[in-house]
Amino acid sequence: MAALLGFSSGCAEDDPTPTDSGVSVDTKGAGDRGVGDDASGDAPKPCRANWGLPDVQGDNPSCPTSADDYVVGSTTDPYDACVSDDDTYHRFNPSIGSIGRVAGFTKIAEKLWRADGTRPTAADFSEARVIFAENEGLQSRLERREDEHYPAAAKKCADMDATELAANADRCVGPAKIQPLLNAAFVAGGKGEDVLKNAARIEAALLWFLYVSVHKEATTCTNKQKDCDSSYAYFSGGEAEGAGLGLARYLRTVSPQATGRVWDGILAVRCWRDLDQAVPATNLTLRDKAIGQLDRALLRGMAVLVKSRLEAFRKETCAESREALWAGLQILGGVLDREAQVRDAKEAGKLKTELQKAADAADTTVIDSAIDNLFPCP
Repeated sequence: MAALLGFSSGCAEDDPTPTDSGVSVDTKGAGDRGVGDDASGDAPKPCRANWGLPDVQGDNPSCPTSADDYVVGSTTDPYDACVSDDDTYHRFNPSIGSIGRVAGFTKIAEKLWRADGTRPTAADFSEARVIFAENEGLQSRLERREDEHYPAAAKKCADMDATELAANADRCVGPAKIQPLLNAAFVAGGKGEDVLKNAARIEAALLWFLYVSVHKEATTCTNKQKDCDSSYAYFSGGEAEGAGLGLARYLRTVSPQATGRVWDGILAVRCWRDLDQAVPATNLTLRDKAIGQLDRALLRGMAVLVKSRLEAFRKETCAESREALWAGLQILGGVLDREAQVRDAKEAGKLKTELQKAADAADTTVIDSAIDNLFPCP
């Protein structure tokens, strides 16, 4: 399990003891000697990576559910009795292709962010890229992934040229935004350049893809019931609540409460599709309630994940690790911007401004405060 979980590191030394936080890269300012330097002026030693996620304080365990939320087995929520009331996700199809893609994410994690603290090599990046590009694997879906939070374009993103993608970058998030990040990180890492920073970018970009995919597949379940299965699988890897791979594993580590709320949202979507079995679906009011519940929980989960990485960044002393953590934070924090702008433009501006700064210039207390104000409950 730990092989999948977040950047955390200390600098290499004899018999190193991994810390609970970090990742690695050079953030020394003028006249500032980074951890790993010695009095003779030798270059810093490379950081030893250790993959873990610090606890997040104040996870709001008393956050109430919304009056519109699906609650398992409730007789007072706005849902009639349905298949989800046994607190289990019931698949439309026994075989779900997205499970294999989350397994691909796990394999990439085992190459690039390992539990034993081993720094990834250039060969590891090359092998991870092969996994990413497997037939019907992650790349096959990422290169056409659309973000259903934004209005549809005149044609599918998969059919657009580079100019059209640039003009529709928010909607065409996979090919226009996430794919270029991944391409650059795989290429640089494959040359042995900034290996921790590029591993952090790949991890964050793929988590972004998983978040967008959970929401996208829940939305397109309107026309294809099997897409509800894909939504469930992109979150959980096809496992039950309390287990879960990929995004579910990350969120379970930092916020069991937010994870439970995401599961409630997934069950809400399945309940809607049980009560509304028409193809395409006809009860769009209930659909929007279910998907809204799911997305609020996902956003809170992503926000708490950012807070955990922020805590790792604050604790980290190795310069290379701090830069790598910050590279991942800039990507994951950016995922929150769309909804943040909707909820409170002033707080969203604070969050965005700090995340755009260099690692040592950012005020992490401002980021923490903005996230708490913007995403207080799932």
